[in-house]
Amino acid sequence: MGSVTGSFSYECDDCGVFKIYSVENSPVIHCSSCNKKLGTIPKHWSLNKSCPFCQCKSYYKRKDFNQIIGITIIIVGAILSIIYNYFILMGFAFLDILMYYIVPDVAVCYKCSAELRGFDGMDSLEVFDHHKAELYHYSQDGK
Repeated sequence: MGSVTGSFSYECDDCGVFKIYSVENSPVIHCSSCNKKLGTIPKHWSLNKSCPFCQCKSYYKRKDFNQIIGITIIIVGAILSIIYNYFILMGFAFLDILMYYIVPDVAVCYKCSAELRGFDGMDSLEVFDHHKAELYHYSQDGK
């Protein structure tokens, strides 16, 4: 098993800056805005270990796709479907299927919503579970 080569996306609790952090160079992650220490990535970190930011051990997978772009595509499709009827709906359905197979998955921590990319074992994760998310949201320590 080699060293960690993936990346993490995390929003700093202090200043609110959201950034993607590559962990190839340094095992310690600091906020690029306020320099707060966010977490430490062990040399052989994997998805079966605790989240480096909040120590939670549960992750889910989702598509790594910008949600604002997704909503924009839906709105454009809805407007165009008024003019072009069903042909545009079939086109957008085809686009959706195509993007499902092209866009990679990202692992997301249930407790702190950190996004983890490029790690082995992504296929073994389950999709988002509302019940599990509520358990982490309302629990005291979330572990």
